[in-house]
Amino acid sequence: MPAGGAEEPPREPVSLIRKHPKRRPGGPRVLGVNCKNEHFNDPRAHYCAVCGISMLQLTLSPFHGPRPPLGVLLLDDGQAVPLEDDHLIGRRPERAPEVAEGRAHPLRMTDAEESISRRHVLVRLEEWRVTVVDLGSANGTAVRAPGAADFVRLPPDTPAELAPGATVRVGLSRTFRFESNRKV
Repeated sequence: MPAGGAEEPPREPVSLIRKHPKRRPGGPRVLGVNCKNEHFNDPRAHYCAVCGISMLQLTLSPFHGPRPPLGVLLLDDGQAVPLEDDHLIGRRPERAPEVAEGRAHPLRMTDAEESISRRHVLVRLEEWRVTVVDLGSANGTAVRAPGAADFVRLPPDTPAELAPGATVRVGLSRTFRFESNRKV
């Protein structure tokens, strides 16, 4: 009995079972496959995007799981934006309906020439693909494929798939590059 005659309150039992930490919810559920180390991958992948193991020698059973980030956008100002969700790029993207409805995250981009529209280009993730869509901007959006010398202007409202290493020009002078280790 402790000094002063007061009884000590009973102690709560301590569990030695380790609880799993709460996992960060993944992206939308897409059809994919696991490598032998249980990394979730694009079913078209020849090698695991995480550990690099060959996927060709495995008997793959596709299932729906949370899509991991598909890469990053490397902006010409040094900013790196992970691609976990759709992004709307523009001068004032936070006012766009896609952002207000929660379908895309705003990514503000401006230039000295003021050639970037308020709602300029949408970077959309579709299953395991990354696409860009010019939203009818005044000064256009153009894509330069990896290894190509010139940019090709996109027609408005027409999605174009981005390959890892592709560079996108927004307006007259701003650019970003799509990079990913998820090469198919």
